[in-house]
Amino acid sequence: MVPTIYRQFELFFKLLIFSTIIAGVTCVAINLILPQSGYWSVFVVLGILCFWISLLYALRKKDNIPNNITAQVFILSTLSFGWDWFTGWRGWSLSFVIPISCSVAMLSLAIIAKVTKMPAGDYIIYLIVDIVFGTVPLIFYLTGLVGFVIPSIICISLSALSLSALILFEGKNVLREIIKSFHL
Repeated sequence: MVPTIYRQFELFFKLLIFSTIIAGVTCVAINLILPQSGYWSVFVVLGILCFWISLLYALRKKDNIPNNITAQVFILSTLSFGWDWFTGWRGWSLSFVIPISCSVAMLSLAIIAKVTKMPAGDYIIYLIVDIVFGTVPLIFYLTGLVGFVIPSIICISLSALSLSALILFEGKNVLREIIKSFHL
């Protein structure tokens, strides 16, 4: 899939690749000129690498948007956790990035489900995804791993609200699909 998209938007991708190379090379050159400023260009280069990892995955899974959103949350959470650990662990990945990305993903999935009139069978998958998205920040909150709790509380609340709405408004369809899927 990526080669097809690459051929279709070849000039755009060439400009994007060249832009990131310019940014990386410029930052490394400036960093080498000013060595007393630390090794900050390593972060820029790693950030560019993270951008390309996320973009390449998004392009490969472009046909299944809900799956792509879920995977992007996982990729973003993993990369931010790694960055947080690599930069001396301040906890910003658990306090901010993971709950905010889970919240945005839940809102996006709800909008996509409504706009695309997603079949009831797919609700089961996203019901589970919403539970996971709300549970992870809840665990961080309950174990005291988060320093700033507002994003986690917003995420937990969104998860509870989206699950409630799903059960109230689509509960019969979801129950029918669960019975059908699990042969109950």
